[in-house]
Order: sequence, then structure tokens, then C-alpha cells
Amino acid sequence: MKKTTHTQSELEAVQREYLRGVSFDSALLVALEAIPGVLIFIKDRQGRTMYSSHQWARRHGFQQSWQMLMKTDQDLTPGRLAEGYLADDRKVYETGEPIHGRLESCLDDVGLPDWHLTSKFPLRNARGFIVGLLGISRPCVGAEREGLSDGRILPALRILHSDLVKFPRPSRLASACGLSPRQLQRRFLSALGISPRHYWMKCRIRSACEALRSGGEKKSVLAARLGFCDQSSFTAQFRRHTGLTPTAYVRQRRG
Repeated sequence: MKKTTHTQSELEAVQREYLRGVSFDSALLVALEAIPGVLIFIKDRQGRTMYSSHQWARRHGFQQSWQMLMKTDQDLTPGRLAEGYLADDRKVYETGEPIHGRLESCLDDVGLPDWHLTSKFPLRNARGFIVGLLGISRPCVGAEREGLSDGRILPALRILHSDLVKFPRPSRLASACGLSPRQLQRRFLSALGISPRHYWMKCRIRSACEALRSGGEKKSVLAARLGFCDQSSFTAQFRRHTGLTPTAYVRQRRG
């Protein structure tokens, strides 16, 4: 079935109509947006996004918040992650009780697993019926994030984060964790859903994204610094993991 494409004005009209029917002070959204690191979203009972903070939209690869409107979890993160989010939504709708500080695995803008602490609160209309939910999420950072991973693979994660030019030998990664290479592979797949090599490549692409956002470094120099054999190889891997060429990624981020 062909998806309907809506204009910005059409989507924002739907948003205004929905928010008018919700019994809460919309000034709360402005206040929440001012808190550093806090990501906010509102969904209706059909799971469609009716509000997204700017940073929440950016985390999903959109330049403008309105581009998130009417998107569902299946649109944004299809598969098991979306199923988990929807299960929590159903619990809020069925019980009318909020969920506080739920640990969730999310994907960052290059598809690397990341951890968030998310709370969800039911939204009601003037008659008291639950018509959606308000979500407030923040990424776990630093040691807090490390503590959420399979502890046995943390030494390998640190090596993969730091050695971005050449993939470390599997025996070195496994030895650092006190595991065999096969055991390490299984633990990576169980904890993160990807292999050590795939995780390492995504770390390289994430580093490239950060450098491209900062600017000031030629793409050929960046490709060499990250160990790619040439710029075309770098571009191919970048597009495979982000869906964009480096040039298109920079253009999208600049709006």
C-alpha cells in the first residue's frame, strides 16, 4: 500500500487539533524542552507521533520536528524494538498508570544500540478518557551506559571504541574478556544484536558523523584517518549505515 505524503502545514494542523483536545498545559512542553539532554514525544492511541522535541527528531535522522509527526514506532524503529515500545504503551493505556524510568534499548542515528531511561504518562481528554501518552526520555551516559551492557564484553567494547583504524584481532578481543572468540561472538549477538566487526564499523561511522557535523576536515582526510582505503570505500560504508552519502548527510544536518 502506498503511503500518503502530507505537507508540513497539514501535519501541523493535525498536531494542533490533537493537542487542543488533551487536558494538560502545553507550556509544560516548552519547559521540558529547556532541560538539557531530555527528549520528549507525544503519541496518540494509534501510536502516531503528535509531538516531538527537536532533539528527539534529530536522533531519528530528521532535521525538523514536524517531520516526525504521524510517524509510528514501526516507521522509526521497525522490529523487536518497536514491539517493546508498543507493549509499554498498551500497559499505560490499560492501567492508566505511568511507567517511570524504564530502561530501553534504542538506536542512534547510525543504528548503534544505545540505552535510554524513559518514562511514559497517560494523556486524557476533557472527559477523562486516555487519548495518548507523553514520553520523556534521556540517554544513559558514561559509566551509567557501560553498566547496562553485558559486563563480560565491556573490555572488548572499549577496545573497539578506541581502535577505529584497523579491526582488532578477534583473539585479542576475546582474551581481554576472558572468553573464547566464539563465546565473545555469541555474547555480542545476545547483548547488542550485531557481531563485534559490525559494531566496530558502526563505531567508525559514528565517529565520521561527529567529524562531519563539526566540519573543518576534508572527506578524503577523514576517510584516511579512520582507516578506509580510499574515499569511495568510505562513502560506500557511510551510505550503507546511514542511508546517505557524507555530502548528503552534511547537507541534511545543516537544513
